[in-house]
Amino acid sequence: MAALLRGILVTAIAAGVVLFIFLRLSIDQRQKALEEIEALNQELEQRIAQREAMLDRLSRSRRLAHIEVIDQAIDAAGEPLETTIEFIELNEDGREIARQRITVPGATIYVDAWTVKFDHHQVAEGHPMHGRTLVLLRRIFSDSLAPRDGIELDTPGAIPPGYTASDVSRYEQGLWEQFWQIATDSTIARAMGVRVAQGEAVYKPVEKGDQYELIVDAAGGISLMPLDRAAPSALGSAGHE
Repeated sequence: MAALLRGILVTAIAAGVVLFIFLRLSIDQRQKALEEIEALNQELEQRIAQREAMLDRLSRSRRLAHIEVIDQAIDAAGEPLETTIEFIELNEDGREIARQRITVPGATIYVDAWTVKFDHHQVAEGHPMHGRTLVLLRRIFSDSLAPRDGIELDTPGAIPPGYTASDVSRYEQGLWEQFWQIATDSTIARAMGVRVAQGEAVYKPVEKGDQYELIVDAAGGISLMPLDRAAPSALGSAGHE
C-alpha cells in the first residue's frame, strides 16, 4: 500500500512538473510570439511611414515666381498690342529675391527655363544633391517676340539669386556650367547623376489683372498656374510673408 501511494505521489509530482514545464513553455512561446508580432507591427509602421514620406517628396512642388499682368495695350480693333507683367522671383521660403517689370509685344507670355531632373527613386529618398528638379529661369518672350530676343531673367551659367556657397550650390553651379553637354550627352548626364536636362517653356494667353504662379514639381517640370482674379495682389507684399 505504501509503495502504491509512493507511486501515485511520484506520478503526481512528475505530472505537475510536466504541466509546469508545458505551461511555462506555452507562456514563453506566447510572449515570444507577442514580441515578434509587436516587432512586425513596428516594422510595418516604419515602412508605411517611409513610403508616405517618399510619396510626399515625389508629390511636392515649390513656387519659383509670381507673375501679375499689370497692363495691356489694345489697338482700335480690340487686339492686344503689348503686355506688361511684373515678374517676382521667389526663394525657397516663398520670399521675394528679385523682381522685374517686363513689356513684350502680343498677349501670349512664355517663361523659358533650363531644368535638370533626377531619378525618381533619389527624389523619393530625399537625396541631398538629387532630391528635386532644379530650375534656372532664363527669359520671357511672347507669341510676337522671338525667343532669341526675349528678356533675360537670370544669366545662364550663373548661380541664381539667393544661392549660397554651399556644396549643394556649387554642385548646381557645375550643372549649369555644363548644361548643354549634360543635356546632349548621356554619358556625362549619368556621371552627374542626371536623368534628363532640357530647356522648357510654359506659356499662356493673358489679360490685364491675371495672376499666375510659376511652380516646379520635385520630380517633374515647371507649370504656370492661374490664381483667382479675386486674390489679393502680391505686388508690394512679396518678401513680407
